[in-house]
Amino acid sequence: MRTFIIACVAAVVVAAVGAIALSFVQEPVSVAFSTESVRL
Repeated sequence: MRTFIIACVAAVVVAAVGAIALSFVQEPVSVAFSTESVRL
């Protein structure tokens, strides 16, 4: 039972770190899809 609880805690920690990492990587829509310097 102790191993299962440790695995659950580890999964929560990995998910939290992933969510934090993705929040820093994401760009706002205005930056990601900017067409100011593109010739159409």
